[in-house]
This record gives sequence, structure tokens and C-alpha cells, in this order.
Amino acid sequence: MRFSRPRSRAPRIDISPLIDVVFQLLLFYAVTTQFVTPERLKLQLPEARTAEAAKTTKPQEAEILVTSAGEILVANRVVSEERLEAEIRALLKGQAERSVTIRGDKGAPYGTVMKVLDAARLAGAQHINLVAAKPAEARR
Repeated sequence: MRFSRPRSRAPRIDISPLIDVVFQLLLFYAVTTQFVTPERLKLQLPEARTAEAAKTTKPQEAEILVTSAGEILVANRVVSEERLEAEIRALLKGQAERSVTIRGDKGAPYGTVMKVLDAARLAGAQHINLVAAKPAEARR
């Protein structure tokens, strides 16, 4: 009597664990990535002979950047001029001092900086600081 041998199947490669690991790595890198901070953004501050020493920005203080291209960044996100007041108001909510710091690039359009100032006032900012650098001869 002949018994038939069970045919062995070719081994299959299960890629489910590989997909899980790749997804977890992708999620890890997305969570731990540092986004552009104001220090890494290449702003050339305008010079002012009467500029005071920079005080450290408090973590709860609202900081607005105006680039030379005229882009407005609130909390490191590009914001349109139409949404600017609402974004500043949201940042100031729950802030005791209601303070805003504006960092404008030397080549930033003057009109854009004025719109940011106006939006900060309309949003209820009580203290508005403009950041400038001291000229080279005054720094010595």
C-alpha cells in the first residue's frame, strides 16, 4: 500500500510585522522631529542705536515673525493677514500680561509689520515689543 506524502508548501514570507515596524518608526520620527524654531529662521533684524538688551522671551509670550518675503508666522505657523487677529487672540487667551513680541526681518515690508501691530492691538495685546539689533559700533 502506497501512502502519499503530504506535499510541503513553499515557505511564505509574512510582511505584516515589517509593516508594523516601519509604521512605528515613521510615527516615532514624526513625533520627535523638531520643527523650524525662530532661531533657525534666517531673520536679519533691523538695527537701532537705542535698542535695549533683549530680555528672554517668556514661554507664554506670543511671538510673531515677519519674514523678508512678507510671510507672517504665529507660533511657527504661516498665517494669512485675514486670520492674524484671531490667531493672536487665541495666543493671548489666558495670558496675564497679554504681551506680544514682533520680530521683523530687516527687509520685511513696512506695511506688513504695521498690519501685525494693528492686529495685535485689536486682539487685545497690552504690551507690544519690537525686536531690533544694536549696530556693530554700538555693541563694543
